[in-house]
Amino acid sequence: MPTPTPTSGRAAPARDDSDARGEGATGRIVFVPVSGGPGSGEVQRCRLLADALASAHPGLEPHFLLAEGTPPLPWPTTVLGASPTRAVAEVVAAIATLQPAVVVFDGNTRVAALEAARRAGARVVLVSSRPSARDRGFRWRRMARLDEHWLVGADLMNERGLRERLGRWRHPQVEVRRFATLFTPPAALEPVLHRLGLAQPYAVVCHGGGRHLLGGRSAAGLFAEIASASAHAGLATLAVAAPARSPALQVDALPNAELMAVLAGAEAALLGGGSLLVQALALGTPVLALPLQAEQAARVGWLEDAGAVMRADPTADAGELAAALRALADSDSTRARLRDNARGLGLGNGLPAAVEALATLAVR
Repeated sequence: MPTPTPTSGRAAPARDDSDARGEGATGRIVFVPVSGGPGSGEVQRCRLLADALASAHPGLEPHFLLAEGTPPLPWPTTVLGASPTRAVAEVVAAIATLQPAVVVFDGNTRVAALEAARRAGARVVLVSSRPSARDRGFRWRRMARLDEHWLVGADLMNERGLRERLGRWRHPQVEVRRFATLFTPPAALEPVLHRLGLAQPYAVVCHGGGRHLLGGRSAAGLFAEIASASAHAGLATLAVAAPARSPALQVDALPNAELMAVLAGAEAALLGGGSLLVQALALGTPVLALPLQAEQAARVGWLEDAGAVMRADPTADAGELAAALRALADSDSTRARLRDNARGLGLGNGLPAAVEALATLAVR
């Protein structure tokens, strides 16, 4: 893959309509998600973007900068000694070596890393999915070095606070995009169910990945117990990324398109409060949500107030949570109410638009 020639300052405008649509885009897209901590949402979101981008635009080459110990991805990767916000010198050096066309920072970044992307002639995108990250991203020093700031999440769709208004006033050249959620369109359900040995009706239990703790114990372990208890109580249950015992069915991971398919086909799901929750709501899945950290709790609280989810009791044991999941799966009226309220939030899938935005940046 040819390396893009560095440019000084801002790149020239698109030459014609095909370039403006990102057709024939070539070059390297470097993804720099926060990594190495308990959560994995930023890494998984960047993987979705990379997979879809390479499929739609084969001339674009994804490359990741990831902290040591992060589960490997099927893309070229530069391993960092720590999360990118701590291994700043390594990030700066990697960008200088890779000479990308576009750099996507997801979750947080440092001004020095943004400046390194600018020096390399790259277009720069910052993705924020938490209110705290959003506010940092609108600080003037960061905005001065961005081409686009993406806000991803149901709870970030409408709020435009003072920091955003000031940031956009001072740096009106920065494109601000809002996406409720990003996910691969669901695969055909029946082949997936056949391969898994699963039949409808069923429930899905998934904490969303990562290494979160809840009450001093791993979220994966707790969700596994809930899945096993749910299956023992007579509800066919699929546990994803949680080591559940029989009679529950268990898989370590599913491709995003297959995970979206089984969520869309489920009677109900028990999920954490991260990005997977919003994906499920966009698919019309009735959800019992168990937040695993403070920002997830804020998101779940907002969605509960909107009538779009049921909040799980964090003090309940696995058996009680399994019973709550079964009650949701059995209640047609509750599931219909949750679906209707979630539909009213307008949680569309922004992945196609996000991919085309990146491809367009790569040729500008």
